[in-house]
Amino acid sequence: MDLNQLTQAGTFCALPFVHQEKNMQGQHNICCYSNEKQFDTPDQNSFDSFNSSTMNSIRTQMLNGLKPKQCASCYQLEDQGIRSPRLSETNVWLNSTGYLESIKLKRNIQFFQQNRPITPISYDLRYSNTCTLKCRMCNSGSSSSINQEYSKLTAKWPDKFWTVDNPRINHAVEITEDITKVYLAGGEPLVEPLNLALLNQLADVNPEVNLVINTSLNHLSDRFLTILNRFQHLTLAVSLDGTAAVNDYIRSGSDFATVTENIKQVMHHYLMFGSCISIYNIFNVPDLVQFVIDNYPTAKDNHGINIVGGIDELALDNVPVKLRPMLIEQLTAALDIAGAQARPGIQNLIVTLEQDNFDQARFERFKRYTTILDQNRNQSVGAVVPELAEYF
Repeated sequence: MDLNQLTQAGTFCALPFVHQEKNMQGQHNICCYSNEKQFDTPDQNSFDSFNSSTMNSIRTQMLNGLKPKQCASCYQLEDQGIRSPRLSETNVWLNSTGYLESIKLKRNIQFFQQNRPITPISYDLRYSNTCTLKCRMCNSGSSSSINQEYSKLTAKWPDKFWTVDNPRINHAVEITEDITKVYLAGGEPLVEPLNLALLNQLADVNPEVNLVINTSLNHLSDRFLTILNRFQHLTLAVSLDGTAAVNDYIRSGSDFATVTENIKQVMHHYLMFGSCISIYNIFNVPDLVQFVIDNYPTAKDNHGINIVGGIDELALDNVPVKLRPMLIEQLTAALDIAGAQARPGIQNLIVTLEQDNFDQARFERFKRYTTILDQNRNQSVGAVVPELAEYF
């Protein structure tokens, strides 16, 4: 089987053949990028969801060069010239020597073609929305702190400031040596006790698993640090959305100095940086790229730049047209110094800003959203992002 030939068809994604997201509502999803369900019916367990008729149809379509509707979000990004998660994830499974094993991907594809059941070898596990931060591009379903704040704001804008029952679940996961990758997110995974229990079990059974933890690194207890050091292949995907005051504004409750100090304690592990770019920090991207290069040169090529999705008020489409030419010029200059992962992300930013996509009504919603949060948090967008000051 030639996996590279499969990818040339422009429809194949590795994730449906290897991966399962277990979210905090107890559902089994294809991936975190589209929140599409794996199961045929909600009562299906993990194994049955992974081998459901829904999943079998998706896999068959991909192998036949067709585009499953469940994966439309990635194909739509590609149609806009934007590198999609489908391309990034598949590239990792095919080409990361010693990190994620393409031989297991190939095995699962072969088993599927032979009508044999397959099991996930990659898990995205989310136990709860427990989190101490109130990131502006997040929501109440993913942060208990935001959920608490929104309970006080919902009357001001019910459709925007919605609340949930703080979800929490203890996932049943069969830990075996066959598992290639475990990805932990939240909430903030390094403050959730269920993650600590899982890591202790995982370290006993499969300490060489490729463990990836998406964390703000705003908290790093001795207990978590001790168990993290038992893993041979640990990647810390550190969320870093701006430098200094920009980070602290976007990720309310975070302290940039604390984050950088905690990074020092884990630098012997593999570090990645992920930056979610919205209208708030688009102007800070060149400085952010330079900061990573200057302070973490070994992670220069592991700095991902991603566009915030799902919150129209924060979309890059809201950047006022008159600000775009200078911004595009600055981002283009940043391409010359950016690392391997950051470059395609920055190019995606430029492509988005070059489009005729500004909508005044949506921009007014951005101003309303920002003003309400600024007033409640005693912050000022104009003080942190001077480029936007005149609009407030």
